[in-house]
Amino acid sequence: MTLPPSDPPVSESEFPKDGILWRSYDATVDLLNERTRPVLAFVIDHDGTRWPFLREIFKAMPKNEKLRGLLNGPCVAMLLEADSMPEYMDYLGAGSDYHIAILSPSGLTAMRVFNYVTGEPEALVEKIAGAMEAIAPLWA
Repeated sequence: MTLPPSDPPVSESEFPKDGILWRSYDATVDLLNERTRPVLAFVIDHDGTRWPFLREIFKAMPKNEKLRGLLNGPCVAMLLEADSMPEYMDYLGAGSDYHIAILSPSGLTAMRVFNYVTGEPEALVEKIAGAMEAIAPLWA
């Protein structure tokens, strides 16, 4: 799964203090080529039935300190767009089988998929953070 570098590496000082550094598919693969780590994939889908739920979850994510620490530390956050999905990720179900998932660094296959239609974005974000926290040590 080695690909040529596409985005310049981001230094620790460039991580957002109170936000999450979301990377593209190519930038995520570049990081995984350097060191394996779990990936949180978030698929932005502007479909009218999906976007209201996804938008609220996306807004709640940076407010969760545990999740921010994990995604700007031992894990990586990958942001994909449903209407311009990399073919490989499309084949693996991103944007159809799941919109939010923790992916294995080995092949970017889904290990844990989250139901985004909960109506409780903060509770879902806490559940995501707990799952990421449990999985992260496997690649430490």
